[in-house]
Amino acid sequence: MLTWRWRCRRRVSPAFVLVILLLTVWYIVLPPDSAVVLAVNFNAWRVRAALGAGDGDAWLRGQGMYPVHMPSEVGCLIKTGYGTRRRVKEQLEAFAAKGGVLGDEGRDFLVVGDWTGGGKEEDLGPAEIHDAIRLVMESGVGREHAEHHRFGKYRSLQGAVDAGDDERAEELGMRFGWELDALKFIMGMELSYRRMPHKKWYMILDDDTFVVKESLQLLLSHLDPAKPQYVGNSVGDYRARFAHGGSAVLVSGQAMKILFGRPDMVTQAYVRSLDETWGDRLVATTLQRVGVYIDERHSHYFNGETPEMTRIRPDRACSPIVSFHGLRKPGAMAHVGRTLARRHKLVLWGELWELFGKHPAEEAYHKPPFRAGDHVGPGEEGTTTWRGVKSAESCQRKCRGQCLAWSFDTETNECRASPWVIPGSETVTSATVSGVNWSKAKSILRECPLAK
Repeated sequence: MLTWRWRCRRRVSPAFVLVILLLTVWYIVLPPDSAVVLAVNFNAWRVRAALGAGDGDAWLRGQGMYPVHMPSEVGCLIKTGYGTRRRVKEQLEAFAAKGGVLGDEGRDFLVVGDWTGGGKEEDLGPAEIHDAIRLVMESGVGREHAEHHRFGKYRSLQGAVDAGDDERAEELGMRFGWELDALKFIMGMELSYRRMPHKKWYMILDDDTFVVKESLQLLLSHLDPAKPQYVGNSVGDYRARFAHGGSAVLVSGQAMKILFGRPDMVTQAYVRSLDETWGDRLVATTLQRVGVYIDERHSHYFNGETPEMTRIRPDRACSPIVSFHGLRKPGAMAHVGRTLARRHKLVLWGELWELFGKHPAEEAYHKPPFRAGDHVGPGEEGTTTWRGVKSAESCQRKCRGQCLAWSFDTETNECRASPWVIPGSETVTSATVSGVNWSKAKSILRECPLAK
């Protein structure tokens, strides 16, 4: 019997090794954007995340090996559109108030849009708008696909701008500006790379995005720009995991060198941009084709909401926060710039209430009378809802378990609870009152090691 088992092992072992070898060779020769490769990469990250334990931000506390001077070593690309162009001036002023974010226009940052000429100078501030759509149209791809419907929409917008019909241009820009936005990403990246070569990093921002200098600088100081890296707030399924454009997108200089060293891939990206819904997803699928994938480990540092609407969760309360998005209302961007201009250290997720909350959490929201507001926020995913609740006090009692925030609609008697807390909704009816479970919330709204 022992001899038989030994002989079986001798037969099975070489066969097993051969199978593994064949699978490895097959995997290696697959295209870098094949579904199998993408699935393996995504699930490998999920396994590492599941096995991870302890303080996930400890690696940021050591001295960074790759110090970066943001104004001169990070090339910034800002995207805008005719319908949203007025945001650029306030965004640049907010960055100036904070200081140390952007360098000189043309040498360190560029602004791309979807029109040429037009617009009042006071709307745009000092920025020069580079028409990314026109540049695509003037390329070989644009000439070959001149009759594409998106180019037709661009011509309609540009015609209204040329005619001085600002009202019509505004209406067209707001109606289909999102379609034209998909064409700006790759062209904007190429323009940035050609105009601003040798940057360590390249950053893509929407015109309603603000970045926290100290948090971003700390993160970049621990990432090697000489390696092909793509970093941001990862969303989407495994086939196209991409960095959400509004949360800020970071691409290392080496990744840009690899991409724009492949003109065939860039040409294909321009063609695909004509029908792509989301330009930020196009960035990911294009980088995947040259073997560059988003680094999921750093996703939780990026944020796609305004400060008031940001969900503060226990698992990231002590992590640095790099970005805010959705600062569209007049004065919103300036408010963030002024608030953070007085601060010269990291901003952590758990500090957002202290910085942007309208009232102290421990004083105003853990006992009656409750103020009007909403610290749960919109959406149903992740929240618990009870209907027919008699009072705000009853709603509060339902939140004494693991939830962090609750809101009660006095007209519908609906009670909602969430495992996160937001500093305060910007749009809420006077019929809604809200509070926090202070016994739980105080443990995440505290000073953390990185803030010291």
